[in-house]
Amino acid sequence: MATKRDGVFVWITWLAKVMAGEQNCEWASWFKAHYENYHKAPSDFDTAKWNIEHTRQLRQLRLERSKLGERVFLEGENAIRLTLPSGLVVAGKPDLITLPAGQSAATPGGNGLMIDHYPLGVGQPTIYDVKTGRERCSDRIQAMLYMHLLPQALPDYAGTRPAGCVVYNGSRVDIPPAAVDQKFIGAFEFFLAVIAGPEPAWKVPSRNECRFCDIARTECPERIEG
Repeated sequence: MATKRDGVFVWITWLAKVMAGEQNCEWASWFKAHYENYHKAPSDFDTAKWNIEHTRQLRQLRLERSKLGERVFLEGENAIRLTLPSGLVVAGKPDLITLPAGQSAATPGGNGLMIDHYPLGVGQPTIYDVKTGRERCSDRIQAMLYMHLLPQALPDYAGTRPAGCVVYNGSRVDIPPAAVDQKFIGAFEFFLAVIAGPEPAWKVPSRNECRFCDIARTECPERIEG
């Protein structure tokens, strides 16, 4: 059986799916946020195939951005782990972050004013997230959550306003920094409270929901198999 976590832990991908409405059973994310080491349902998902394709696309992207002279940082270097004042931990791992090469902390504008001031001369970061499947709304929301949380979680990016880009096999979706506005931040805080709160979130068992959920029936008796 699952064991209760010492503190509430929310992985950004769980939150993105709830915010996008792609996971109607909010309880699944609430359960994972509060419990660990749970029994997992068997799955026919080909993890090896997914890992190979994701690694291939990520490597191509890294080479592309490096050839443009940008500084490139990969998954392990980009790990986000933000502890909020309540003790709640929000975590995630953007696939790739780039910084423009040779850009100073402030760049002269056409009228002589200094614009785009960033610490350490890093310039504007761009967060890339690679997806191997079809486009989903949660993909964009996941990237926007990274854009919002990166400057708070990693001191090197404090004070920056990252751009975002979701990379598919054959297409890309660019996300400007302005997309992370007060309305989005308000939605983030609302849904974070839903899956991090003390009361269990809505449980919506259905064949469509349960077939993509890895929580076994021993943990969720209402799970619908088949």
